[in-house]
Amino acid sequence: MLLPVVRLKTLRNSRHPWIFRKMVRQPRQAVLPPGSLVEVRDRNGVFVGRAFYHPENTVSLRLLTENPVEEVNRLFFARRFARARELREAVLDQAAIGDSWRLVHAEADGLPGLVVDKFADLLIIQPFVAGWAHVMDWVAESLAELFPGCRLAVRSDRRVEEKEGLSFAGWVAKYPPPTGTAITENGIRYKVDFVSGHKTGFFLDQRDNRARVAGLSRDRNVLDLCCYTGGFALSAWKGGARKVEAVDLDEKVLTAAAENSCLNQAGGRVGLIHADAFDICRRYRETGRLYDLIILDPPKFATEIADVEKALKAYHDLNLAALGVAAPGAFFVTCSCSGAVPEERWRQTVRQAAAAAGRSLVVFHAAGAGPDHPVSSDFPQGRYLKAVFARVDT
Repeated sequence: MLLPVVRLKTLRNSRHPWIFRKMVRQPRQAVLPPGSLVEVRDRNGVFVGRAFYHPENTVSLRLLTENPVEEVNRLFFARRFARARELREAVLDQAAIGDSWRLVHAEADGLPGLVVDKFADLLIIQPFVAGWAHVMDWVAESLAELFPGCRLAVRSDRRVEEKEGLSFAGWVAKYPPPTGTAITENGIRYKVDFVSGHKTGFFLDQRDNRARVAGLSRDRNVLDLCCYTGGFALSAWKGGARKVEAVDLDEKVLTAAAENSCLNQAGGRVGLIHADAFDICRRYRETGRLYDLIILDPPKFATEIADVEKALKAYHDLNLAALGVAAPGAFFVTCSCSGAVPEERWRQTVRQAAAAAGRSLVVFHAAGAGPDHPVSSDFPQGRYLKAVFARVDT
């Protein structure tokens, strides 16, 4: 396939799959549409790779291959998907844990800006860059061939479409997601909402951390702040918690959490509270109500570098509030899914919050996303989820 050529202003001196616009010369061809598949050459004309090109975004090129003999066609995607499947099934044995996992984790699987999550017999395809709009049939055909017993669906994000300057609506219409489905994880059943749920519908990345929470929960009073659809709360219940309170400000996700609680017949020991996490912690602190295990998993506070300082302030204040209701010797699990926030700065913020609360944290486990969300050495930004497991000492 003869591709338009895009040249760099520099030599290629990195293996990072992103090339920024300031390093790219304006192509000689007429303006290429967002997401065009192009061949990339350096300033001396030496082959760099084949990539998705966006003329306006800060990240102008997202490399798919640096192999000059590897064409980007249907067979290319079939090979990449097969390799991704082998890691999850043959190496990681994800099926032993449940029926749902991340099949494609974007850059780590050599498919920049593409996520594919497997929910039982359903594959949810979510594109985050314009290029996938031009090759979606190849993607869908390759996945259908590799997973003949699975249904396919495309899920789009309006903010991504605005940023990329095109719509995936045609692909969503061709491969429409159902309203929802049911999955099993660590012996717990969940309903997954594909209409209003975040990401691809469920936070698969926290699966291993939920299992660890279950192991810490026996005979403890548990407070799950920012509980979403009840993943950590139900894990604590499954682990034998004496009582679980799950708090969220979003009424829709609390309704979903209630459905999941009923699905697992856990209603008697999982209480759902519609409240702001700050308010509930303040109220409990004033009344002397303390908990033996606290989970704090707030939504993303920073989507880009400009948001980092504001996000760190929010993380500080929320961790400070949560630690105010921790009993002596309690376990504290705190998380951040803001990839733009550097891990060490986030950990420092947690330490500062502990100091401000007059508490000492003994960290016994630091975690991220599960192994089905791998991280490439060429793309360390793929490690976005951060979690700390600690004991709270006075």
